[in-house]
Amino acid sequence: MKYFFIALISISFLTSCGAKQPVVLSSSTNPTESSSSHEPFLDITKPAPNKKYALTGENPVMVGEKSVQNQRRYIASLAGPNGEELTFHRRGSCCPYKSENGMMGSALVDIYEVTYEGLKEPILLYISFYDDGPLYIPYGFTKRNLN
Repeated sequence: MKYFFIALISISFLTSCGAKQPVVLSSSTNPTESSSSHEPFLDITKPAPNKKYALTGENPVMVGEKSVQNQRRYIASLAGPNGEELTFHRRGSCCPYKSENGMMGSALVDIYEVTYEGLKEPILLYISFYDDGPLYIPYGFTKRNLN
């Protein structure tokens, strides 16, 4: 039975991010927040090097410091394509990957559902706080104007 459970978990980990919509391994009922209610990172100025950055579980934003606040600061740094204010909430976690900073050598990616005025369907942003890396503006977003 123990091996069956381990095999079941392993299969769900392996297939969770390969699908078009990844399997959410944990879900959340966090309230919707406004990007203007969080202090943004000021040094995010460059567009993402590829169109999948932040928009798939395989290409998450790496904000580091095991800080949910860093995840929110990252989203607060962004705006819609015409400068629209973002609203967001954490939908859950998915997409395990190897990380020395995670539990037992594995980390998860958090999924944030992002909307703005005029958007027909929410956009999912994939963000990990276990590791850090360069921060970019994802395809379809702009830098938030603080003026």
